[in-house]
Amino acid sequence: MHTILAKLFAFLFNLFHKFTCRTNKLSTTRLDIFENYAELGGNIFAFWHSRLFYLAYYYAKTIKKRKVSILVSMSRDGDYGVAFVQKLKQDVVRGSKSKGGLQAIRKLADRAAAGNNLAITPDGPKGPAFKVKEGVIKLAQLTGERIIPVSYQATRRKKLKSWDGFMVVKPFGHVHMAFAEPIQIPRDTAPDKAEEYRIKLENTLLELDRICAEELGLNDGG
Repeated sequence: MHTILAKLFAFLFNLFHKFTCRTNKLSTTRLDIFENYAELGGNIFAFWHSRLFYLAYYYAKTIKKRKVSILVSMSRDGDYGVAFVQKLKQDVVRGSKSKGGLQAIRKLADRAAAGNNLAITPDGPKGPAFKVKEGVIKLAQLTGERIIPVSYQATRRKKLKSWDGFMVVKPFGHVHMAFAEPIQIPRDTAPDKAEEYRIKLENTLLELDRICAEELGLNDGG
């Protein structure tokens, strides 16, 4: 029954998701970064957990040659996420820091080596929100792949009462999406330097939030 419910959710949510995202006007900052690197594969797209809604749609709509591998927790709730990602015809890797973490990192590294892009929410799966954890930095070191920070904001959105204030975009609004220059982390980076990269990524994502809010004339970037 749980599997059936997950598939039913994915089917219905996919219809709602496409309709909602398609009816929003899109503007961008530094879209050239995405266009220059996405089709090459082997990128780590890093964005807040709360920003998954529109970015999943945009990637699935835009990039056809390179699947994105998305890390999804091994919880029962994660099964719904898996069903939806599969509906988008993208790739899923199961795991989290508390369960299956090491295996997930190895699988993500294998996916990157095979040419997939990776999608990582560095404050997920349970927060704290808007705080980058060290996992994405270690993954970038292990794989040698570039991190591409990305965020967006929407004029019409609903913030859920979840730990991250997950943003559900509403129809007929305006979305602004912003990318930042890739961050490359050498494999031999020392722990203190790795922490500097972690802080840099966190500050970059927060700055992208600010840019998106400013472009839409909003008072908040959260």
